[in-house]
Amino acid sequence: MPNHPRNAPLRLEPQTDDTLTLFQKILLATDGTVTELLSLYTGQPIAARKIAAERDASTSPVMQRTVLLEGPDGTPYLHAASRFVFALFSPAIQRDLVETDLPIGLLWRREKLEMHREIIGCTRVADAQIAALLQVAPATLLLSRSYRIIHGGQELGTICETFSPTVLR
Repeated sequence: MPNHPRNAPLRLEPQTDDTLTLFQKILLATDGTVTELLSLYTGQPIAARKIAAERDASTSPVMQRTVLLEGPDGTPYLHAASRFVFALFSPAIQRDLVETDLPIGLLWRREKLEMHREIIGCTRVADAQIAALLQVAPATLLLSRSYRIIHGGQELGTICETFSPTVLR
């Protein structure tokens, strides 16, 4: 195995990685919304808590949004960082992205939008900042997947979802 810096992502193949649990493989490979999967797995409602939403309309049509998916007691299960071309969304979705903590998948479902998720890659990565938000040790090798969001043949943006292998077993 090549020598990788500690914070460099290590490519991961969910289908063949025997160190992953079945649920971890499902989270990494699904083309559906993880909020519902987490709710089914934990047996409790999962809510998104917005950490950041940044958009500078004068210089960029891109919105960056970061959320934590959490249980009712505040237990963080998943960190999601997204980049979207803001203008490609309806005015209702644009408003909700800025003003609410609602998960993006719920916003799309509410408008009956069909989205295709194209997985770009899955990795293990050490990220002390995300580890702190997920309440795990800073050196934990987190599991992550990145994917493109496509609607009507047009790419709307990307999402990177990261979770702890020790919490979601």
